[in-house]
Amino acid sequence: MHSVHLKQFYEDDALRFWDPRDGMRGRDLTIYPLLEGLSGSVLEYGAGSGSLLLSLALEQRFTSLTGVDISEGALKNIADAWNDMSQTRGVANGKLTLTTPVNDTLPMVQDNSVDLILSLDTIEHVLNPYIVLDEFYRIGSRDSTFVISVPNYGYIKYVVQLLLGKQPLTGSGRPVDEWRKEGWDGWHLHTFTRQSLDILLRDCGWQPVLWTGYGDKGKQFGLDILRQRFPAVWSGALTVVCKRKP
Repeated sequence: MHSVHLKQFYEDDALRFWDPRDGMRGRDLTIYPLLEGLSGSVLEYGAGSGSLLLSLALEQRFTSLTGVDISEGALKNIADAWNDMSQTRGVANGKLTLTTPVNDTLPMVQDNSVDLILSLDTIEHVLNPYIVLDEFYRIGSRDSTFVISVPNYGYIKYVVQLLLGKQPLTGSGRPVDEWRKEGWDGWHLHTFTRQSLDILLRDCGWQPVLWTGYGDKGKQFGLDILRQRFPAVWSGALTVVCKRKP
């Protein structure tokens, strides 16, 4: 069970989310091209602002969508936005379901029922990533796709900071001496490198088929290309497209 303090952090954090009515932004614009050619049912674990989820819900190729988040405030914001968006665009409101997890599990979702699972900058926050990824394997259809992103502790910037004896800021934009109020590194409970994430994914039944990264800083120097091709070193976040193992 999540502590009261942890849940309150995510309720407060939801207040900073942007309006999903404004469409995709930031990370969404990197993830969306990875979904080309996919269709069917979708589940996003850690729906956040809902900007990616609701943009997908407007597309005919996706038949049903489920948004999962620990924050009831975030889910209410998504529901309010979807009421407006679905009515404006003439899309069935019942196409979208919103729910909270039960101890990080999804008992309300049937086995082998989801074609596309998204978990973007989320599993570093959960108590046990194995439980969550095992649950994704359970609910994934036989040919399902899983797209995951996590902060990358092997990012060259973080490696240099560690060599200098400094704490990398992977989840909080505030200095360490403010973490009592802000939460320890944005409540990132786990760290990942390409090696450790690869082991986790395979152990839980997911076969990585594409590794990439994203970020806009240093674009004029070609760093965006380095992030995409060599994310293990050059990207602050690892994004992986996976297929479900038999």
